[in-house]
Amino acid sequence: MAPLHLGLLATLGAHALALAFTRRASIASITDSEWDAFNATVSGRLRNGEPMLAPCYTRYNGEAQEPDLEQCSVLQKDGGDLTYATGQFGMYVNSQWGACQATGQTCTFGPIRPDILTPILDTCEQGSVPTKYVDAQSVEDVQRTLVFAGENSLRLVIKNTGHDYEGRSSAPDSLALWTHNMQPPIEFNEEFVPEGCSESGGDSITFGAGEQFGRIYDFVEARGYRIVGGSSITVGAAGGWITGGGHSLLTNELGLGVDNVQQLKAVLPNGTHVTANRCQNQDLFFALRGGGGGTFAVITEMTSRVYPKKEMQFVEISFANIGVGAQRRLMDIFVSNGEKWAAEGWGGYIYCFSIGTGIFIGTSLLNYDEAVESMKPLSDFATHLNIGVVNVTTTDSFRAGLQAFVETQEIGIFPGSAWALSSRIVKHDSFAPEKQQELSSILSNFLNVQQELLEPSLQILVLCLTMPAVYSQSMPESDLPGGPGHASISPHWRDGVWQALHFRAYSGSIKDPELVRKIAQNAHDAMNPLRAFTPDSGAYINEADPWEPDYINSFWGQENYERLLRIKREVDPENLLMVRKGVGWDENDGRFSCYPDVDES
Repeated sequence: MAPLHLGLLATLGAHALALAFTRRASIASITDSEWDAFNATVSGRLRNGEPMLAPCYTRYNGEAQEPDLEQCSVLQKDGGDLTYATGQFGMYVNSQWGACQATGQTCTFGPIRPDILTPILDTCEQGSVPTKYVDAQSVEDVQRTLVFAGENSLRLVIKNTGHDYEGRSSAPDSLALWTHNMQPPIEFNEEFVPEGCSESGGDSITFGAGEQFGRIYDFVEARGYRIVGGSSITVGAAGGWITGGGHSLLTNELGLGVDNVQQLKAVLPNGTHVTANRCQNQDLFFALRGGGGGTFAVITEMTSRVYPKKEMQFVEISFANIGVGAQRRLMDIFVSNGEKWAAEGWGGYIYCFSIGTGIFIGTSLLNYDEAVESMKPLSDFATHLNIGVVNVTTTDSFRAGLQAFVETQEIGIFPGSAWALSSRIVKHDSFAPEKQQELSSILSNFLNVQQELLEPSLQILVLCLTMPAVYSQSMPESDLPGGPGHASISPHWRDGVWQALHFRAYSGSIKDPELVRKIAQNAHDAMNPLRAFTPDSGAYINEADPWEPDYINSFWGQENYERLLRIKREVDPENLLMVRKGVGWDENDGRFSCYPDVDES
C-alpha cells in the first residue's frame, strides 16, 4: 500500500506514535485583538455563532434583547424548509444537537407554526451551537482556520448542512468551520483522469465541499446522467455523507458513494492541501471514505462518477389504519421477500408506524411489468384487506422519481424536530428460511415497545433497502481489501440487505434533561434484540446510535480500524479533528459534556 506523500510527516517524529489529547482552551481566552487579526486572514468571514431562532427571542443567553421582527417573520415562515434551513449556520436538522441536552439549554420552537408565545415566554440559550465560526469560501479560509485553532488549542468542529444524527458538527465553547458556502460551479469531466493516474475513471463531476444533492441531481440530469446520492436533496455530498460511506437508493446497482469517488481534495490539520485518489495518498483516500466525518481532514472538493440515464421503476404504497395482526403479516411479506428484492435492485425506504406503513422504493434492474410482478405480494395484501394501493411509475428521471419521497420526508422535519435513533445492518444470513419468523417478530416488536408513562415520543421503524448486495458481487478488483480503492467502511456493508432504523421522534422544545436521556436510552435499548439476533453485523456510522456498543467492529471492522488509527496518528497527532466515537474520541473533551448520560451496555 502506497504511503501518504505528505511533507508534514517528516516533521512529526515521536509525536506521530500516539494521539495527544490536548486540553482545549476556551473561546473566551482569545482576546478581541487576536480575533480581529485572525478575521483579517479569512477575509472578514469570522462570525459569532448563534442558534437559528435567536432573532425571535426577547432573551438570549441570559440577556434581554430586541427581537429582529423582520428576520423572525422569515424564520417563522421558512424555517421548516430544509433548503432554507440548511443554509443557516445555527440550524441542526436534529435539533437536540444544537442544544445542550445534559443541561436543558436550547433555543427552539414548538411544532406548531407560527409559534408566537415561545420566544416571549421562554429564553434562547447557546446550547451546543459553536460560539464562533468561519464562513469558509476558499481553501485558504480552511487552512488558516485549522492553523489558528491548532495554535490556540481551540475546540474545533466541522459543519456543512447540519444533517447529523450523532452531534459531530456541534460543540459548546468551540470554533466551527462552516463549509456550506464552498460551492464553486460544478464541472462535468468526460473520461476523468485523476491526478497522478494514467487511466480514466469514467465520466465524472467535480464540486465543492458545500454542494447539496438537489443541485447535483439537477446538474447531471440536464446532461443526461445520474449519480449515486442521498435521498434528501439538502444533504451535503462531500461532507459527512461521503465520509461515513454514502448509501443511496441506487446502491444495489451502482455501489455506495465511497465506491464512486474518483478523487478528493482536502486540508490536513496542519494546513497542508492535498489530493487523494487511487494513485496517490491512498491511505488518506481510504480514511476519508468511511472513516467518519470531521476526523482526518477537511474535504474541499470531490469528484464522483456519473452514469447515463436509465429507466427506473418507482413504487409508492401507503397502508393506513392497520392493526397489530395485519402489521405483522405485512412484516412477514417484507422479510420473506427481502433477498429477492435486493437481487432485483430495489432500494429505498419502508417506514412503519404503529397505525400504518409507507413504502417508497425504486429499481433500474426491472422493466415495468417485472416491477408489477415483483410487488404482487404487496398488491395482494392491499387488495385482500382493502387498505391501500400499489402504484408503480416509470421514469428516466431519478430526480423526479425521488420527489415524492422528498416531500414526505420533509413533513416530519421542522425547527424543533428531534430524533433519537438506533440502527443495525441486517445481512443475508438473517433472511435464511429458518430465521425469518424470528426476524419478522423482532422488527414488528419495534412498533409495540411499551413506552414509559408521559414519554412524549413517536416510535418509527424504517427499513432501508439500500444495501450494496448486488453491486458487491461485481466490485472492481482495485476496490477490494488491499487495493488502492479500498474504502474504510465496515465489511458488513458488503453482505447487507437492509438497514433497520428505530426512531423516537420528539419535540426539541423538551428541556428536562432526564426526560431527554430516557428517550435516548429507550431508543438505544430498543435495538438490543436485533443486535443479539445479528451478533456479527454492524451499523451505518452516519445513521447509527451515538452509543453503539462495540463500535469498532460495527462501524469499520478491526482491520480497517487499526489502519485508520495509524493514519489518524500520522495526519493529526494533536487530535484537532474529532468525532464522538472511534479514532478521534477523547472522553475528556468538553464537547461531550452536553451528551445525555446513556448506558451503553
